[in-house]
Order: sequence, then structure tokens, then C-alpha cells
Amino acid sequence: MYPSIVLFQPNLAQAVLKYRVQTVGGAKINAQMQGYKGLKFPWESAVTGTEVCPEDIYGKQEIHINGDVTMAFQHYFYLTQDLAMFKEGRGSEVIWGVAEYWVSRVTWSAEEQCYHIRGVMPPDEYYYSVDNSVYTNTVAKYSLLFAIELAILLQHPVPPEWQEVAEKIKIPFDPEANYHPEFDGYKKGGPVKQADAVLLGYPLGLPMSPEVRRNDLELYEAVTSPQGPAMTWGMFAVGWLELGDAGKAQKMLNKCFSNIQGPFQVWSEVSDGSGAVNFLTGMGGFLQAVLFGYTGFRVQKSCLTFAPLLPDDIRELHVSGVAYLGSKMDWVVRAEEVAVCEGGGSSAAPPAGRAEELGNHNSPDTRKICDLFS
Repeated sequence: MYPSIVLFQPNLAQAVLKYRVQTVGGAKINAQMQGYKGLKFPWESAVTGTEVCPEDIYGKQEIHINGDVTMAFQHYFYLTQDLAMFKEGRGSEVIWGVAEYWVSRVTWSAEEQCYHIRGVMPPDEYYYSVDNSVYTNTVAKYSLLFAIELAILLQHPVPPEWQEVAEKIKIPFDPEANYHPEFDGYKKGGPVKQADAVLLGYPLGLPMSPEVRRNDLELYEAVTSPQGPAMTWGMFAVGWLELGDAGKAQKMLNKCFSNIQGPFQVWSEVSDGSGAVNFLTGMGGFLQAVLFGYTGFRVQKSCLTFAPLLPDDIRELHVSGVAYLGSKMDWVVRAEEVAVCEGGGSSAAPPAGRAEELGNHNSPDTRKICDLFS
């Protein structure tokens, strides 16, 4: 849910981040109990921040949650440039504490000459106690890079091991099949419960060729369980929109609807109605497919980029109240242009004079919001 909240309501997003600051003590205990340094945020959290997940394996092994917490702070900063949140607001304690956890959690492989993270459960919960989850290692790398970036901004000493691990952590890749295996030893074609390696493109933004992105999507789509959690298909939709295939994206998005249960249209974790009910993760996946898929919004260090792509049967898409650097913007995406105006909250189309031509709508073209207003 958070990416959609921070895009419209950074003040509400800040409250989420303050919760993480308030639970730093619990996160420190979690790390110490597992024999590591820094902060280890819980898989399931409550008031104190200590682990409350009823099944130990999730709390011990789904450590990618740490990187997700850092990413939440990072997106907030890029959208607001609010350094006070990291100084007076103690957000830096979270970012640097997570970095310390990662450098204590890795193991050097003399054979491969890189750092490993061993014994984890990846986002795909069919597997556990695996080494080098591609998502976990990538989000750890980006956590460390943001910790370095923030330390430089705040004139804080940068421990050399942060850069060392970020540069040399293993990111699994199969050069023969030209795709990202979920972890060391993953057998191509093995069953998958939910979105995992496909998350490398979005939300992580790992650089890769269109061919590799396509291979990841096609390979994992074919083996992902139809009974998996609801958020999965929204992430596939975003991936196909990145590649300019609105038709495939729409098919993926349509799969999300089977997880909405009547008579009150409540989201369930599994399409048959079982699992968690009022499943916020599923709602969040659907929202992100719309807000970050069809608009192509991406939160970058120095700008907000966009690469809209609409299905043939959708004439235009209105997105009102996008928050960026203290301004609110209304957007109208049409087949061959996007119109933007400052203001926020208006349901009317922005003035035509502030439109940007996009060219062929079947080939998404990335633009920067800073370019549009320059």
C-alpha cells in the first residue's frame, strides 16, 4: 500500500516511517537474538517492533523486509527532499541500522569472490533456507547504496564495508538462459507461489535488457501458482507495461479481480476466498499496477519519471493530486500525450497547453517531470 500512499499523501507516509523509528529498539533486539548487528525489522510487527509472527521461519528468514523498509524511506525522501525526517526525525538511525545488519549478515565466498546471504526465505514462500535470493540480495545492495548516499548528505562517516558489500554482493543470473533465477540452485521451471524475481524490474529497478525482463516475465508467469497471493499479477502487469505490451498487461490485471469476494467486494489472499481476508497486500498490488504501470511513474533520485501506456479500449486516464517536492499535480494520460498541471485534486482535465507529445502509444517513452516543466 505504501508506494501509492506516498505518491499522494506524503504526510501520511511519514506517519508510517515514524512507526519504524519508534520500533528501532525492537528491531535491534531482533537482530541481536539472531546474532547480528544493526536493525532487523520484523516480518510481523506490533507496538514494540519485536517479532510477533506465529511461525518462526518467516520471522527468521524473510529478511528482505529490511530492504523494503529502507526503500520506503528512500521513496519518501526522493519525493519530498525532507532531510529533517532523517536528522531530527531519526530516519537515519533506521537506514544506517539496516545497513549494519546487512554487512553483518553476509558471508564472503572465496570461491566466487563475492558476498553471499545464506539461509533465507525469498518472497516466493514455496522455498526456504536458500542461499542468495536474487530479490533479497538486490534489495540489500540498494539499501546499502542509499545508506551511503544519506551519510554523504548528512556529512556522516561512511563505513568502507558498506561500499564493499554493495559492490560485491552476488546477484544471481543465468547467462545461458538469460534470466534471473530466484536463488542459488533454483531449477528452471520450478513452481512459484508468488511474484519474486519479476520484482527486480519493478519496484527495485534493477538495470537489465528488455530481453532479460521479458524472459523473467515469461518464465515465471508459466510456473506461478493460480492459487498464489493476490498481489502477484499486478506486478506482472507492470512488467508487461514496461515492455510496451498493454494487451498482456491487461490479462495479468484481470487475474487480480478473482481475489475480490462478494457481497462486499473484500480482497482475499487466495482467489478461492481462503487465506488472509481484507488482504491489503493484494489491494496494494492492484493500485500499483494502475498508478505505476499505466502511468509509468518511477520515483528517481532527482526526478519523477513517467512512461504512460494505455490499452486500446481506454481513451484516457486521470490521476489527480500527485505530490512531488511540495507541489500537487493533476495528470491526464491519453493515447499520444500526457497533460499535467499544478493544483491537485481536480477532476477536470489540465489545460491543453501543458501537454507533452508521446508519439507511438504502443512504445512507452520515458519522460522526466523536471523536463516537462523546464
